[in-house]
Amino acid sequence: MPWWQNDKLKEMLDQGLQPEIIEMTAYFPGITHGIPITTQEISSAADVAVVKGNISGLGILHIPLAEGHHSAVGGSPVVLLGYPTGVDAILDRTDAATLKAIEASSKGDPKQMLEELARHHLIKPVVTQGHIGDVLPDRIVYDAQTTSGGSGGPLFNDQGQVIGINFAIVRGFGGSNFAIPVHFGELLLKP
Repeated sequence: MPWWQNDKLKEMLDQGLQPEIIEMTAYFPGITHGIPITTQEISSAADVAVVKGNISGLGILHIPLAEGHHSAVGGSPVVLLGYPTGVDAILDRTDAATLKAIEASSKGDPKQMLEELARHHLIKPVVTQGHIGDVLPDRIVYDAQTTSGGSGGPLFNDQGQVIGINFAIVRGFGGSNFAIPVHFGELLLKP
């Protein structure tokens, strides 16, 4: 959530203000506009939620979820996709002329800036790889690099299946990043 660990908003939160999400938009690589999404379910057992949006007709492929508890094995290779640092990493990978054009057309509006990034096909995840260090009942410990803002990114096994959902890092030590096993998310999808 954008208000977590935000010193500028801390004073208002300390006075009892309760933040509320009023709008969410998902962006996908290769899609030139955002997709409105809503929260469907939030897990009470893990830091994971399921969102819903209409992606029909966009050509977005289904990513297979791993089945069974043996899909994540210590020492196995993994690939992590995500958007660590959020929009900053996207902007850092964009050339100066395009940045200027996006700045001019968005006039500083954050939502319009994201739409322009999508229109220019610049919404692309950061891809890192590593290995699983440990598999626990409630988390997968791995060393594929990430940082703040990468939460929610899928963690893939060497079969191309999602085995986890990135949710936390240990600051100052890249060898211990954490993913929630995908079965916690699957539980939210069942009626």
